[in-house]
Amino acid sequence: MYNPPQQEFLELDSDTARRSVEPTAAVVQPRATSAAHRVALTGTVTTLGNVVVIPEASGDVVFVSEKFRAGGAFAANETLARIDTTEYDIGLAVAKLDVEFAEAHLKEVKDRHGRSAEYYATQPNGTVHPWPALDGAIEKAEVMVKTARHRVTLAEIQLDQTRIRMPFDGYVQSTGLGVGQIVDAGSSTIGHVFPTHQLRVRAQISTFDLNSLQPVIGQSASVVADGRTYHTEVERVSRVVDLETRLASLYLRVLDQEALEVLPPPGTFVDVSVQGPTRDGVFVLPEAAMQLNASVWLVDDGELAAFVPTSRGFGSGGWIVDAFDAREGVVVGSVAGAREGLAVKSVPADSR
Repeated sequence: MYNPPQQEFLELDSDTARRSVEPTAAVVQPRATSAAHRVALTGTVTTLGNVVVIPEASGDVVFVSEKFRAGGAFAANETLARIDTTEYDIGLAVAKLDVEFAEAHLKEVKDRHGRSAEYYATQPNGTVHPWPALDGAIEKAEVMVKTARHRVTLAEIQLDQTRIRMPFDGYVQSTGLGVGQIVDAGSSTIGHVFPTHQLRVRAQISTFDLNSLQPVIGQSASVVADGRTYHTEVERVSRVVDLETRLASLYLRVLDQEALEVLPPPGTFVDVSVQGPTRDGVFVLPEAAMQLNASVWLVDDGELAAFVPTSRGFGSGGWIVDAFDAREGVVVGSVAGAREGLAVKSVPADSR
């Protein structure tokens, strides 16, 4: 008779089997400390304001400086262009003649007033001829003199306005002005300029990063443009966000511009790193501790437990989060088959 081979089965204890397949989880036990994070952005060099050059006087252009050309540099109050002054010279001369006339009239009135007492004494019964009746005449003559002098001042201002200049050191962005061109006061645009030491950097930022930097005004930032690093600080923040990108804007002031030999021209693309405030009571975790949706795995009683810490950003040492109960440790890196409640064997991350 044929006897089939017998099958033997090895029975294992369930706890022993579970422990034999437990994956290993590398953990760190963070300690609360003080740390500051940095936010990396990109931006563009701008100026505090591009100035549109519009003449204050009308007439023919008789002089244009070589510095008043695209790319030119000029000093404060330097004459960039001049408008024909003939009409304004005549206007000033006429105003000065009006002053002479008014002063002569005032002298005449005062002389007549000085002789009026003698004239009264010669009149019988107090009869007064209209000629010496000078009540208020001196005051009126004095007003005429003041008015004429003010007209001289206005004429001098109008003459001075034929000289086109800026109250700051700056650069010429564009201009098409030439000798012989006729310009109109208040309406002709003859160029665009911008101040030399009024550079700003505009960088767009998400509302999350912006909130993480609060208080953001005055925070220091480094800007890299064309291989050069510039020190800046946050000067102001936009009050609205862009409708398309949903990003706000930071405006940073370049520090010590007057002492810098080389400055980036407006329009230059830059990399920005903004220093955040120093926070107490935070953990600095390895970036590898961040799991899906900015969560972490904790080891709690030998099992994985998911937790979402309050993120404060990233610093030179790693991921900065508000301190929390880390249980048996925060998992660094991945765990095979990771899920809530998975039994794991925790080992220090630096021992792997």
